[in-house]
Amino acid sequence: SKMKKSTSTKQKERFDLSSPEVQAWLLQVITLSRSQQTLNVSTDKTSWIELFASFADEVGIGFPVPSHLFVGYLNLLKTQSAAFRALIETELGTTSPGLAGEFLFASVTLQADVLVSEDSLSGNALESWTNFAGLVNMETPPGVPDVHAQSDAFLNAYRSEQTITSTVTTWFVANGVCLAIILFFTQNITLSLFVMVTICFIFLCLLGLLFAVFTIPFGPVEAIGVSIFIGLSANYSLHVVHAYHRSPYSDRKHKIQYAVFITGSPIASSAISTIGGCAFLLACRTWLFVELGIMICCSTTMALLFSMCFLLALLTLVGPLPYELETDEEQNGNGNSLQAAHDGGHLLHQCDIKALFCTHDSKLRVKYVETNDDPVQ
Repeated sequence: SKMKKSTSTKQKERFDLSSPEVQAWLLQVITLSRSQQTLNVSTDKTSWIELFASFADEVGIGFPVPSHLFVGYLNLLKTQSAAFRALIETELGTTSPGLAGEFLFASVTLQADVLVSEDSLSGNALESWTNFAGLVNMETPPGVPDVHAQSDAFLNAYRSEQTITSTVTTWFVANGVCLAIILFFTQNITLSLFVMVTICFIFLCLLGLLFAVFTIPFGPVEAIGVSIFIGLSANYSLHVVHAYHRSPYSDRKHKIQYAVFITGSPIASSAISTIGGCAFLLACRTWLFVELGIMICCSTTMALLFSMCFLLALLTLVGPLPYELETDEEQNGNGNSLQAAHDGGHLLHQCDIKALFCTHDSKLRVKYVETNDDPVQ
């Protein structure tokens, strides 16, 4: 793999490669890179600055070359060495054709041993050369821009790094949007947080299945699936908590039974149909479709299990209950408690958004009035 360290000029900043100080520093960078064992720089390939330094010593002018003679000796070596001419054609840039005008950039190509097929090794090489470039930038002469390490072997590492970064960002954004949607439908903060906890557990189990069990490498399909399958994972959980929240009962046991009765059969049928429809992808010859089928089947299975097992168990333990309505007689020790709160035909639960604006105590106290229409007013 070809390792290239290029210096690019900032706007309105003059980069003088002909300066003896810059020439000596550039040769020192090459020497330092060859001495670093972690970089694995090969001695088979000689850089243009090393060829130019050897040529300057051979002709007797010495290195570094004076500024006013630098371009002339570069042109002289170009005419004598085809290898040198091929190197500087792509590694030196000036404002005018050839080597005329001011220098815009300079790069030095080195040969290093890196296994391109292994993303982890490419990532290690990228990290090593990035650290080396940072070390070099601390000792750059005045007027020299920062040095950057570039290589074809870094493409996989760059791609993996950017894919992971964008995937993590997308995951947080998708979770935030999902939380807002769930909060809009349930209008209960506690239930919304329960759904988000369930989604996080589904996501962790899905990662374990893909990377540990099926040993699928992280790629574009997995990056896209992270954001798309959040909606599939939240769908079942949202139905369960919505049925729990809209249950007419005031105790957890009956609310759970109501939620299972309302959503159990539809959710199970939906999961079975989804898995059955995507199972045909597992027989495809294209591995991309096989990955997609594995992700959809695993995500749907995890969503069904966590929605009907973990989430129901969580609601059984700490699910929000309606506010207790007490009469004036109950406050004095007499009368029976009214368990239902009439709020547009629905129960008013703890941590409901409406409850945050309507109540200021742990219990909502109303006055009991005898009427023919409704016992609670």
